[in-house]
Amino acid sequence: MHFEKIAVKDEYHEKLMEKLVLDETDTVIDLGCGEGAVTTLIAEKVSKILGIDSSPPMMLDLLQQRIDHDNIKNIETKKMKIEDVSIESVGKFDVVLASRSFMGIHDIKDVLINSNEIANKYVFLAVFGRRNWRIEKKFYEEIGKDYPDFAPHDYIFNMLINLGIYPNIEHFDLKGNRKYDDIEDAFIRMKWKMNNLSEEEVDKIKPFLEENLKLNKEDGKLENPLDKSDLVLIWWSKDSFNW
Repeated sequence: MHFEKIAVKDEYHEKLMEKLVLDETDTVIDLGCGEGAVTTLIAEKVSKILGIDSSPPMMLDLLQQRIDHDNIKNIETKKMKIEDVSIESVGKFDVVLASRSFMGIHDIKDVLINSNEIANKYVFLAVFGRRNWRIEKKFYEEIGKDYPDFAPHDYIFNMLINLGIYPNIEHFDLKGNRKYDDIEDAFIRMKWKMNNLSEEEVDKIKPFLEENLKLNKEDGKLENPLDKSDLVLIWWSKDSFNW
């Protein structure tokens, strides 16, 4: 799979970049960078960015393809679980970003504490609202399996308050559905849930997608009305509180 196939820049990426507070001298750590769609956009605006990811090697390989293809000099990558990221393991950075990467992290408190300690200036967390992943949840219902949900934005917000951190919070006003080039594209984008499934259950994903995704004749993409992203940005400045 080539990086141009999966590192799709969409409406979310544009809105996220509008919200981030970045300076050309900043250092940034991108927690759960995946294939680097956000990482490479940030690299254009800062001094240095470290992409952290623990997904199958394919994800960081795709990011490395983009780095090599575009001759990007200020991105480094490291294979590591987000739960293992701390000052001791990575050092300090001006900005900490986690873009849609907190799914499946159950001990979220330590991750939030470590993210706050690592940051010199800002922490930005783009997390999922409660209305997200409806098509994935429908698939799990059809195969008779409990959906492995994750901490929603309000849970994370309340935990931060309990830690003495008083963040800003705002919903992204995303208009469209998630779009897919083809069934294979849609299948790949469900990748992060596959480790909860048996081989037999994974084999049922493509037939499910073929039944539930419809062609949008205007843009030639596959989509489903249930397949909307519900995303929330939680962020704070280290100068805004004493901790």
